[in-house]
Amino acid sequence: MNQQPNIVLIVADDMGYGDFGVFNNGSLQTPTLDRLVSESVCLTQHYSASPVCAPARAGLLTGRYPHRTGAISVMEVRGQDRLALHEVTLADVLKSAGYATGLIGKWHLGAIDPRYHPNARGFDEFIGFRGGWSDYYDWTLDTNGQYHKSDGRYLTDVFTEEAVQFVQRHAGEPFFLHLAYNAPHSPFQAPDEEVKPFLETGEFNWAVSTIYAMIHCMDRELERLLQEIKRQGIEDNTIVLFTSDNGPQFHATSTDLDTTRFNCGFAGAKMYVYEGGIRVPMVIRWPDGLDGGRHFDQMVHFVDWMPTLLAAVGIEVPRDL
Repeated sequence: MNQQPNIVLIVADDMGYGDFGVFNNGSLQTPTLDRLVSESVCLTQHYSASPVCAPARAGLLTGRYPHRTGAISVMEVRGQDRLALHEVTLADVLKSAGYATGLIGKWHLGAIDPRYHPNARGFDEFIGFRGGWSDYYDWTLDTNGQYHKSDGRYLTDVFTEEAVQFVQRHAGEPFFLHLAYNAPHSPFQAPDEEVKPFLETGEFNWAVSTIYAMIHCMDRELERLLQEIKRQGIEDNTIVLFTSDNGPQFHATSTDLDTTRFNCGFAGAKMYVYEGGIRVPMVIRWPDGLDGGRHFDQMVHFVDWMPTLLAAVGIEVPRDL
């Protein structure tokens, strides 16, 4: 019997509070996330480490403020996304403690130099892309250093299938799965049948309709993963967290490319250190360890998660963290 809790850390990309159905007054349906909120501890004052991607992820995975980690910008061609080689990641610590570790999806903490590859940063298994974005249909994925091109499937579905298989492979041992969806980051792409219902309401332009469709697809796929965890009999002993790296990307124009949308009245968006740029959703479900169905209103920050999760599974926090 697996005694140490599993950890499933799910991170969306550029998703705000207003992109949850439960916070959106019904304009967007996210039944899986809404149910997860009702079953979990929902953090209402939760802040990212940065209003942009790479520094935010660096803070989340190291428990250190981004300016200390080397990952100070999204500029991968300049190497400014690189997580310094001396930094210790959550995956490093869990792997050394006997956890199976996997990253599926977006990395963006060292896109070019192989020294910064996820396999060298604590992840036994990696399938995804190392830069800041990917096409959702015409993708090329890195699988532990080997590359393969798109087979036509929607990328959100591909990542979920890989996550399900990871859980199946490692259900009998402690595991850490970091599922980093790139939705709803640009390019704005979703199946036509998913976009159509939002367009037909007349409330949303093409860009917002497509973003909502991308989120709806991710929500559906999230249900697949949660059902697999339940099917494996490890639901109670698995810590599931869902958050976003930063706030929603707003591009205000007078055309169908305007991505401005409801975000609970927060000022600002991605790129800005106002509430809308750094205050992001977080829900945490752990039936064996936490009473669900609660809201927690005290401030929590991305850098809190590494020491908190290590304490939850009984692993000593690195001394210099």
